[in-house]
Amino acid sequence: MTEYQLRYRWRVTWPDEGDRDSWQTDFRGWDGERPVGRIRFESHGPKRNTWMWSGHGGKVRERLTPHQGYEPTARQAAAKAEDYYERLMAHNAI
Repeated sequence: MTEYQLRYRWRVTWPDEGDRDSWQTDFRGWDGERPVGRIRFESHGPKRNTWMWSGHGGKVRERLTPHQGYEPTARQAAAKAEDYYERLMAHNAI
């Protein structure tokens, strides 16, 4: 199986000096200036060792659900966020 190829620019959300691994665990996706989504590694709790994703898309008239969830890998979480973003933009004719 071929690894999913990211379609948007993903960058670290912010480096946390108190968390030396934060640059590997929290990212936001961008389509130019428009936010695509965010992925974050869950290191504790009931979803431990999974990646949370949430779809964004800037200001739109109508949102879609589900707009967030959990996946086993960062790449899969980013794929879900990108898919949500594209469906949201198409739904709102943007």
